[in-house]
Amino acid sequence: MTKWWRWLAVGSYVAAASCFAYWSFALTDPNLVLLNWAPYWQWQQWMWQTVFANKPLLVQTYVGIIAWLAVSYFGLLFVSVKQKWWSWWLPLLCGLPFFFSYNALSHDVFNYIFNAKMVLVYHANPHVQVALDFPHDDYVRFMHNTHTPAPYGYGWTVFSLIPYLMGFGKFILQWLMFRASSVLSIVGLYFAIRFTAKTRKFDVQQWQWVAVFCNPLLLIEVVSSSHNDLWMMAPAILALGMVAGSRKGKNLLISAATLGFSISTKFATALLLPVWLFLLARPMLPKKFGTLEKFGATHWPILCSLLMMMPLLTDRSQQFHPWYLTWVLVWIPLHKNKLWSWFVIVLSISSLLRYIPWLLNDSFTDAIIFQQKEITWIPAIIAGICLLGWWIMNTKVLPHDKKIT
Repeated sequence: MTKWWRWLAVGSYVAAASCFAYWSFALTDPNLVLLNWAPYWQWQQWMWQTVFANKPLLVQTYVGIIAWLAVSYFGLLFVSVKQKWWSWWLPLLCGLPFFFSYNALSHDVFNYIFNAKMVLVYHANPHVQVALDFPHDDYVRFMHNTHTPAPYGYGWTVFSLIPYLMGFGKFILQWLMFRASSVLSIVGLYFAIRFTAKTRKFDVQQWQWVAVFCNPLLLIEVVSSSHNDLWMMAPAILALGMVAGSRKGKNLLISAATLGFSISTKFATALLLPVWLFLLARPMLPKKFGTLEKFGATHWPILCSLLMMMPLLTDRSQQFHPWYLTWVLVWIPLHKNKLWSWFVIVLSISSLLRYIPWLLNDSFTDAIIFQQKEITWIPAIIAGICLLGWWIMNTKVLPHDKKIT
């Protein structure tokens, strides 16, 4: 395999990501004017009239782009497995077009911005008050979730003040600063995984880096949609890596504070507290628990991945919002269970197709939510059965010279 295959896969991915960025502006909110530049406004109106108004075309182009991204992504995985190829600039190049896209699939970033504005401008508590309490504010026109208080922890509310202040009171700058903070969360995740892998001497293979950092779901949900989930997951991985590697007083305090920040961003990582406590107490376990101690020292990342999957199976998460899968995906470089890794990878692609019923109907009814669940889980379950069958076929259960009697 020549190097041309590498660049073909990369070029294909970047082209598909660029098409997604172009397509995303078809879903710009009509009450939001990003630029007053006349050529942009004419193009924006054309996108609304030609693409958004034609729901079948909107969905067909979305499905085509996601299929293109998926093929390119699996091409990168194939190259990284065969040639053991990975570089830090690869996700930077693949993710760059998403930075210039519109957050077409989610309006949550507008809530992040407005919650910070409530604190700094209106001196209100976004965990108590809601956006509708300020109907005169221009931001309320293009926000979607205006009737509920902030569902995040106070840690995220405090952190969100930083990108808001860096926007200097200009919406477009605030929007870009929150987008930049999402990119920074990916960088933080990368270094958290590297630190943990180095500390615990985990051998991270090249394809595992590609599986996470070039994953279309992660780049779309974190960069394009600007979700804050990696600001929860990166500190959690760092905290567990620190407590697993050193139990000195200073390191333990930093680890506990880091995990506390993770939980205060979104509460889901509270599920990792038992793992943190186990890693803390592991050297003090009696000798009769030696097997458990050795097993836990090596396999705690797969346990974390499974624990973070649990909230995704609840009715509250609607089994599940696509960006929640990043909670499970980020552990792939730290564990060696290929069967689980590939199942999560397939699930990440089917989860992106979950948006199809919403794009067609522009609403969330019980019937649409049920369709979303079917689209997410049926392909993943079929793929899981196939992966399990492949694993059984390639696993030597008995020596070849023995027969079952």
